[in-house]
Amino acid sequence: MGATWRKRFIPLYTSGVCLGGLIIFFYSFSFDQGRFFFTMLLAIGVILLNYYDIKLPPNGNGTSFDSSLHLAVLVVFGMKYVLFSLLLSTIFIFIFQYKKMVWWKHIFNFSMYVLMISSAYCAFLFFGGKMGAFNFAYALAYIASFVAYYTVNAFVMTFYFFLNSSQRMHVIVTNIVKETFFEYMIILGGAVILTLSLPFYPMFALTMFTSILVVLSIIFRKYSYLYEEVLKDKVFIEQLLNALPSGIIMNDKLKGSYFINESATTLLSLEKKDIEHMLNERQKPKKNKAFWELLLANAPVTNKKIVYKTLETKTFLISKVELKNRYDERIGEITYFLDITEIEELTKRMHQSEKLALMGEMAAKAAHEIRNPLAVIHGFLAFMNENLHERDREQYHIPLLLKEIDRINAIVEDMLLIAKPSAPVMKEAYMETIVQDVLSLFQQTLEAKNIRVHVRLDHVPLQLDSKQMMQVLYNLLHNSIEAMGEGGTICIYSDVDETYNMYMYDSGSGIPTHMQEMIFEPFITTKSSGTGLGLTIVKRIIENHGGTIALHDSSEKGTTFVIRLPIGR
Repeated sequence: MGATWRKRFIPLYTSGVCLGGLIIFFYSFSFDQGRFFFTMLLAIGVILLNYYDIKLPPNGNGTSFDSSLHLAVLVVFGMKYVLFSLLLSTIFIFIFQYKKMVWWKHIFNFSMYVLMISSAYCAFLFFGGKMGAFNFAYALAYIASFVAYYTVNAFVMTFYFFLNSSQRMHVIVTNIVKETFFEYMIILGGAVILTLSLPFYPMFALTMFTSILVVLSIIFRKYSYLYEEVLKDKVFIEQLLNALPSGIIMNDKLKGSYFINESATTLLSLEKKDIEHMLNERQKPKKNKAFWELLLANAPVTNKKIVYKTLETKTFLISKVELKNRYDERIGEITYFLDITEIEELTKRMHQSEKLALMGEMAAKAAHEIRNPLAVIHGFLAFMNENLHERDREQYHIPLLLKEIDRINAIVEDMLLIAKPSAPVMKEAYMETIVQDVLSLFQQTLEAKNIRVHVRLDHVPLQLDSKQMMQVLYNLLHNSIEAMGEGGTICIYSDVDETYNMYMYDSGSGIPTHMQEMIFEPFITTKSSGTGLGLTIVKRIIENHGGTIALHDSSEKGTTFVIRLPIGR
């Protein structure tokens, strides 16, 4: 016997016993014409109330009032009418829906109702109840019949789910009681109403009760459908608002509630409950006071910038508009804000770039004009240096003046190079060849300072301007040598992926942390005698080659720059 069949065996066995007892019971039961029509009407009512159940939101669970018919007819006319109508309704349902239902479940459901009705009837008689019109003297019997009806239903359902699930018995019982208790209270109310009218006008009362519940079912189904549609729209709108990058806080004063989207909690670095608490209590914390004052104010706001501080400082662009209902009445406010911190930084940089561009243009013109008088001054000082007595040269610091003039001239030349860089003339070249040419220029300096150089470069043809690339490597090597002093190591190596990546490492003292982000900006230098333009020129040349240069790593153990150049241009 399979596991599935074992689960069905006990329900089927119980169903067989109930069905056999029911057949024996009806063998001794006779109908007149009035009883037959009433029983047929009752069976039709059971079928209709099974089909037209009352669906209520938000869960959409259906409550069938066929049990109200069973209980009311049971205490007024007895068990025979109820059981016979149950048999007829079961047969009708099976005939018209046999393709959609599982036969053994249908029989089990029928048997469960037989047990419930029989138990309720026995309990009613046991506690002294008598058939007929409603009588308060039999209140205990009415209650007992209802309790028996409900208890048998809960017991059978618990037993069924216990056989078909892995949950513990007490968990199943608790869930069934929670789900069905209030539903059965409503069913009891319907049974009481029908019981009051059934003894006097049985056919009319049964018809009216069934008709009213069918109409209510249709109305509530429409209401439930509309509720589900509204709920779907609400969920869709909430998902849409939560997906927006803007923070949104909506205050519905009519309902006394707030809607706060996910972006608002992220931008404010607060939980929804914390935001709601501050808004409900109308608290204005000392931190970010300007933001909360604006949020709690009633006046509308359009595109106002406010600084908001958490672990980092942010700039919000805030607007507030009125929330209105369909009658154009104000019922609250909608506040929305956007993090424009990056935009503000970008705007500042653009303004700074415009200023620098203007200053650069002016500096280039000034540098061009400075070169002519500078050459004259340098010429006269050189003449004086050659013709004056050594004592006079020392007295008037002529060598120092010449050295400083040369330094000014170098700065002017670098400024002109930055302002008007010449376009690179691309030719196929190999990086290791250029590196060896540059290293030959530093040969004596490297030997004098006992600096070791290791070169391991991939042999890849690149489109380069060899002269400009020599200037790049010259500046980088010059900086590395000055950073190391006596002794040290320089490593130049590469790897190849989508670009040609050349790394230049030196074992110098490293670049201070506070200067690392702006090391390529003009006039930034760690040397007392440097111009601060070397790395700016290097970056400009590399970018003109379609590549990039970056500070790969820097610490007390050394500094590494990486140059990435395109392959196959």
